[in-house]
Amino acid sequence: MKSLLDDKTTNEIQTILGRFLDTWNDKDLEGFMDNFLEDAEFTDVVSQTAIGKEAIKKQHDFAFNVVMKNASFEMKNLLIREILSDVVMVSANWLNKNSQTPNGKHLPDRNGVIQFVIMKDQDLNWKFKIVHNSDFSLPYEKQERIIE
Repeated sequence: MKSLLDDKTTNEIQTILGRFLDTWNDKDLEGFMDNFLEDAEFTDVVSQTAIGKEAIKKQHDFAFNVVMKNASFEMKNLLIREILSDVVMVSANWLNKNSQTPNGKHLPDRNGVIQFVIMKDQDLNWKFKIVHNSDFSLPYEKQERIIE
C-alpha cells in the first residue's frame, strides 16, 4: 500500500476499506450498505451503474446471493491520495476466487482494478461516493445499463 495522506487519514481510509472487504466477504448486505453515502454510485464489472444506496443494494443482492455467494474478494497494491480536502481516491488491484455463473458453473479466479472516491458524510465519517470496478478477465457479457 502507498498513501500520500497523513497517518491519521490513512488509518481512517484503511478502516473503511477493511469494512468494505469484511462485509463483502461475509455477504453482509446491510453492513456493506453502511459504507455508502445516500447518493453513491457503483459501476460493477459488467458496466452496470447503480445510483443511490437502494440501487447499489439491489445490484449487490444478486451478486452476494447468486454469482458471488461462495466467492472471496481481496485487494492489493493500494494507492491512496487526496483529491480535495475531505475527498480521497483509492485505486487497488483485486482478486476474486470462487465466483460462479448464474446457473452455478464455477469460474476461474478473476482479477481487475477497483477505484473508490471516498468523502465525509454530515457526521464526518468516511463513506463511499463513487466506486468503479473493472474485471480484466471479463467472464461475463457486458450489460451496460443504469440500475434503478
